[in-house]
Amino acid sequence: MAPAQIFSVIIPTLQRSRELHELVELCATHPTVREVIVVNNHPDPLDFRYENVRVLQQERNIYVNPAWNLGAREARAEFLAIINDDVLFDPVVLDIAAEFVVKPRRGILALEGTFLNREHATRPRLRVAGSNLIGNSFGMFMCLRRENYVPIPEDLKVWGGDDWLFFHQPWPNWALMGPRVRSEVSVTSSEGQFQQMLGEESSRAQEYVRDMYGSRWWHRPVDVLVALRVARGRVKEAAARWRTRTRPGG
Repeated sequence: MAPAQIFSVIIPTLQRSRELHELVELCATHPTVREVIVVNNHPDPLDFRYENVRVLQQERNIYVNPAWNLGAREARAEFLAIINDDVLFDPVVLDIAAEFVVKPRRGILALEGTFLNREHATRPRLRVAGSNLIGNSFGMFMCLRRENYVPIPEDLKVWGGDDWLFFHQPWPNWALMGPRVRSEVSVTSSEGQFQQMLGEESSRAQEYVRDMYGSRWWHRPVDVLVALRVARGRVKEAAARWRTRTRPGG
């Protein structure tokens, strides 16, 4: 059984996602969640009917990375679940995440992006996450120990926050595959204003990554593991194509 009330869920929002209220309800009523912190970057107030939901109203849009930092500072639980406001998932995702993060020597648990928006769930599986997930799906759902949250630099407002957290973890990060996850993917950050900021901040984020890379014992071994995984996948695909061509009638 998953441990109870261990998560402070952090959800930044500009109220542009249709999934926000359903997501808050899912998290607020889940047994693993102690509280839900909604960082409201929109001037219109938000109200939720759950006692364990706190809305941190901002006078202006402070953007996503500062909102993560604020949520982490305000969090009361030992573990954080940082979730985009446009993501919905099977409740079992939080159960699996809770069972994962309480174990020692674990980094962040995120979602494997190739499983987004699939019609049916498959058997849940976990595997070590490579940095190739960053910019794909890693930042939309991240569970980790609060003590391992390293505040994101102030000059990164909308870009590179997941890179920063990924490479600062003391232990390798993992990805969850299998359960159903639905997302419109970056409803807010896909708009023109944010795309301009992404362009301005991407080079700074890359500089931070270059400075961080190798600072944790697991950075290079995980890259080797992921490269071997990719190579094995290509070999299996090539073998499958060869069998198809050599099969009678193929």
